[in-house]
Amino acid sequence: MKPSQDLPIDSQQEDLSLCAEILAGNTESFSVLAEKYRKRIFSLGYGFFRNPDDAEDFLQDVLVKVYVSLASFRGEARFSTWLMRVAHNTAINSKKRKREYTSLAEDFDVMDTDYTPEEQCLQGVSREAIRDAVAELPERYRVCIDLFFFYDMPYADISVVTALPVNTIKSHVFRAKKILRERLDEGV
Repeated sequence: MKPSQDLPIDSQQEDLSLCAEILAGNTESFSVLAEKYRKRIFSLGYGFFRNPDDAEDFLQDVLVKVYVSLASFRGEARFSTWLMRVAHNTAINSKKRKREYTSLAEDFDVMDTDYTPEEQCLQGVSREAIRDAVAELPERYRVCIDLFFFYDMPYADISVVTALPVNTIKSHVFRAKKILRERLDEGV
């Protein structure tokens, strides 16, 4: 089982403090909050839309929605979880109009410069095999795998973001890993 990757308490407290300042009328505090989560939202948008311009539009759309609906944030979950739920729902609603989903695994491009050219080539082939295998997963599995592995979100937070029960998410992640293992073993 994967350990929880919770934000530090200081970060959660900082988010709550910034939210209170924003609700009190300090718009500069929203700039701080937006900058803190900019990369995370953009990355989620890019994972859905595979286009930097669309991801940037998505980022702006999410930030506007967060600003407008900030008063509805009740603090029952961490702010980052609530924000990701807003972002996820925005992406899902937008994708319903276009009917396409691309996994964040597409951006899985980490190269270690200490590798020999042969090792780098093998790493590239492995990365491509993983991309292809993840791309073939059913969307419900891809979303859970992306949030679990690429965003390091615990099951409880994925549940909040996707509105799926925790046991369903565990099942989706388990089944996705099994499918990926089988597909990757076939390619060996």
